[in-house]
Amino acid sequence: PADFVWGAATAPVQIEGSPLADGAGESIWYRFCRQPGRIHQDENFDLTCDSYHRYRDDIHWMKWMGLRHYRFGISWPRLMPDGTGAVNSAGLDYYNRVIDALLEAGIEPWVTIFHWDLPQALEDRWDGWESRQTAEALGDLASLVSDKFSDRVKHFFTVNEISSFIGAGYRSGKFAPGKRLDPQQVAQAEHHACLGHGYALQGIRAAARQKCSAGMVDVLESVVPVMETTPHIEAARKAFRYFAASRLVPMMEGAYPAFWLKEKESDAPRFTEEEMRVISTPVDFVGLNMYAPHYIAADDNQEHGFRVVPFQVGHPQLNMPWAKIGPEITYWLPRLAAEAWEVPAIYIGENGCACEDKLNADGQVDDTARVLYLREHFRSASRAIQDGVPLKGYFVWSLLDNFEWASGFSKRFGLLYTNYSTLERTPKLSAHFYKEVINRNALV
Repeated sequence: PADFVWGAATAPVQIEGSPLADGAGESIWYRFCRQPGRIHQDENFDLTCDSYHRYRDDIHWMKWMGLRHYRFGISWPRLMPDGTGAVNSAGLDYYNRVIDALLEAGIEPWVTIFHWDLPQALEDRWDGWESRQTAEALGDLASLVSDKFSDRVKHFFTVNEISSFIGAGYRSGKFAPGKRLDPQQVAQAEHHACLGHGYALQGIRAAARQKCSAGMVDVLESVVPVMETTPHIEAARKAFRYFAASRLVPMMEGAYPAFWLKEKESDAPRFTEEEMRVISTPVDFVGLNMYAPHYIAADDNQEHGFRVVPFQVGHPQLNMPWAKIGPEITYWLPRLAAEAWEVPAIYIGENGCACEDKLNADGQVDDTARVLYLREHFRSASRAIQDGVPLKGYFVWSLLDNFEWASGFSKRFGLLYTNYSTLERTPKLSAHFYKEVINRNALV
């Protein structure tokens, strides 16, 4: 469609650098990176891509690529160093400069309110997402962001990938803040994060200076029927609902599914009817992040009527252990979401891959694997649109190589190659490919 949103995405921890500059506070990731053994080679994001100072370089390359949409995050501790209360004017000034520069370049800003950088002060004060108070504080942050930026920003994502920052941060301990809680505590933290999404929606709308669109962006197990026959497609529908039970279902329907509560039993979160009303505040769109497939087969011998088909040794994958290739996800996940709920718009908030990118003798990066990955995912997204799925946009992850959380700088997801010694950006072959896709507004 002529109005299809072609974009790219980033997160503040991963690209900005200067985490304590100009009055910013510590995030849980700042503290986490200083614990030996937490991050690959004990690396940190003190500099990373230095987008705090080099954002105009990034915008230059966005404009070169023909991007008209950019999804980026707001650093909570950069705006509110203590998580609540006093606002850091230098942080506001930074994001005002970024937004104005984007608009000057003809690029629409899409703002993510929370992309994992919880202020350390809230972890110290309230144990982070273990507390309902953190959810309420996110609503206050969203009100601030909307009040200060919605005169120019028309699109907001509330919370990025609840299952990731709760699962890895509070269950496995692999991400900040590095906790390993019991199952009920994890479920409670996830509930509070969903509550934060609801408060953020309300805060955005209460303070908005113009009509804005707002919704969540979540990552689910990207279910795909193992073959497109009626039994396996129906099994994929069941699997979609099962994996969405703790987040998207309550957000869209106002209640946790009965089967999920029964299965969790004493490990289910404690909640009130008022909290469920907040969580189910209506969204203007659903954002879905997707990377790798979960193949689903019908199986009447399983309690929920499906099974996840294990990957065979040798299944194609790229430079992440979980990055199995299955481009059908950009057809099936949007389709299943559209079938489950009457949503006016669905956006692919992230889709991309890590490759072993290296500069060649000519100073270029021939990332043919990423071109293949993107082309096939675009093909499946096109099929979804042709089948009437309200898929309105696609944000590639990521604009540029950056700090990849616990993997440090060992994994490269960018369309732009980042030289971490000079901080020079170089467009990869995939950037040239994406430029041509955007220019044609069609598969290349």
